[in-house]
Amino acid sequence: MSAEKDEQVAAALAGPDLGGSRRMGMVLFLASLAMLFGASIAAFAYLRLTSAALVGTDPVELPLELYGSTAVLLGAGLAMHRSWQSARRGDFLQLRQWLVWTWLSSALFMAIQTPAMLELLQRHRGLEGTGIGNVYGITFALIVVHALHVVGGMVPLSNLAWKAQRRRLDSEHLLSVRACAAYWHFLEAVWVLLLVAFYLCG
Repeated sequence: MSAEKDEQVAAALAGPDLGGSRRMGMVLFLASLAMLFGASIAAFAYLRLTSAALVGTDPVELPLELYGSTAVLLGAGLAMHRSWQSARRGDFLQLRQWLVWTWLSSALFMAIQTPAMLELLQRHRGLEGTGIGNVYGITFALIVVHALHVVGGMVPLSNLAWKAQRRRLDSEHLLSVRACAAYWHFLEAVWVLLLVAFYLCG
């Protein structure tokens, strides 16, 4: 039975879809998101470093919750990586467990981020009309865009976790697990880059 499962997993991973349209579509999707976030971070840095209205203003104070949420997101990425490793081995019991951990970690990330984003929005409104108020507004917008992509990623993740709990995952879902893993690692990298930009330019 185990040998048959291994053969199914190997066949799914070696199938034509792996290097076909689905994989190319994922690459193009992540590339477009990379350009979106890259351009946004570059615009933030340019505004903060070159605007005459911001010279001598206080640095942006990020809510401490944002730093705590970083560890949670990295934990979600690790759980998603373990999910992919389990899928490659054909260990669907472990896959079910790691998918649930990924979902729970992602939900916790959003639970931590929400009050932090509201605090940033409140600071923006309190300083509205000033240069530093605009920076808070841009910071809030960048974090919201990232958060929306996390929520968007939780939709297919929820579908996989639901199927896993009902024991309906099989080798046909390996590509979906791989795509989720790639997407979650991308979100991790973007979040770290955002924090670096906020720290260096904020």
